Amino acid sequence: MRKVFSWIIFLLGAWMLVCPQSNLGLKQLQWLANYSFPGEVLIGLVVVSVGLYLMDLKYEMPHE
Repeated sequence: MRKVFSWIIFLLGAWMLVCPQSNLGLKQLQWLANYSFPGEVLIGLVVVSVGLYLMDLKYEMPHE
């Protein structure tokens, strides 16, 4: 259940990072700008970080 919750948090943060940039891109995606608010990118970075932290990803250094 924690993994599902962490993916939901991560995707919400990714949405928050993409949404404010929609005015610069395709006309078909400009409707996303209606859902953005000032400071959303900074909050999105925190939300993505929390999602990644909750995923508890492990990285092992390769042995030489």
